[in-house]
Amino acid sequence: MKLIIEENEQKMSESAMYILLGAMMQDKRVNISLTSGRSPRTMYKLMVPLVKDQEKFKDIQYYLFDDGPKDGEEHGANWEEMHELFFTPANIPDDRIHIPTMANWETFDEEIRQAGGIDVMVIGLGWDGHFCGNCPRCTPLDSYTYRVSVEEKRALNPTYPERPGQTYSLTMGPKSLMRVKHLVMIVNGKEKAEILKKFIEEPVSNEIPSTVLKLHPNFTVICDKDAASLLEDHYDRL
Repeated sequence: MKLIIEENEQKMSESAMYILLGAMMQDKRVNISLTSGRSPRTMYKLMVPLVKDQEKFKDIQYYLFDDGPKDGEEHGANWEEMHELFFTPANIPDDRIHIPTMANWETFDEEIRQAGGIDVMVIGLGWDGHFCGNCPRCTPLDSYTYRVSVEEKRALNPTYPERPGQTYSLTMGPKSLMRVKHLVMIVNGKEKAEILKKFIEEPVSNEIPSTVLKLHPNFTVICDKDAASLLEDHYDRL
């Protein structure tokens, strides 16, 4: 694992963006996986004018790693948020966006493999150590993309929010992420300092499911100084 500590959120976002853009410049089909949430918002604001309507990026395919569609609907909140944050402002057509659904979650990993695999994935670190839709105490650490009921998630993790009208959560599992060629985690803000310290220092466990990502052979963590404020000199030894 490589740990990069940047001065602030802006610098963190720039570093993550440069990794994405570098991968996107390859002369082949490139598969990128992106995250929603608070942490990547600045990165997307920086990327939109560089990507929008650019012929050189017309072959980029985008993958989302989780979603929670409401019953009877194809897509859920993650699909909608990513369109608001990035896809709509950047004029990315829906036929270049791929996401697990109730119809394809069982074949999602094989579809990605057949497409050449994901070149780079950017994820965030949840306040409780979750990543993608993999939450504490309800993450099968040996799983590819899986489906779990919201009721089961709440039974194992009472802090998981209620989802009116949603029966299932769909997410790529730890094994799915181990196939990604370059995995990048972004973490910013003092409110993430405690969980970042635990993530780095504690062993792999289902209590902090993101700890399993430290086993990835090409894993980069980019954080700002606020998020790294509890690490002291620990990162010097990584």
